[in-house]
Amino acid sequence: MNRTFQKWHSELKGGLSAYEKERRARTEVSPYRKTKAGLAELLFLRFDKAAVGRLGCMNQGRNSNGAPRPPKYMLDLEDVDGFLVDRITFTK
Repeated sequence: MNRTFQKWHSELKGGLSAYEKERRARTEVSPYRKTKAGLAELLFLRFDKAAVGRLGCMNQGRNSNGAPRPPKYMLDLEDVDGFLVDRITFTK
């Protein structure tokens, strides 16, 4: 696998972070970064206080330092009508 983007990104951010150095010391493999994606559709959604109450919520475990992570909101992309303001669909 070609990791030129990953090398460029590492240089851009100034080298390895403390977390990356610890990960390498544990001999864990770095995850691959995405290098391209195709845009099929763009949704414009509005979230106000009332809308946030209609979203699902998921607790997501702990950070690497053991502190709990804040919960994440979940949006069912098959049911966005209550949040949808506009939509743009792209063709290939």
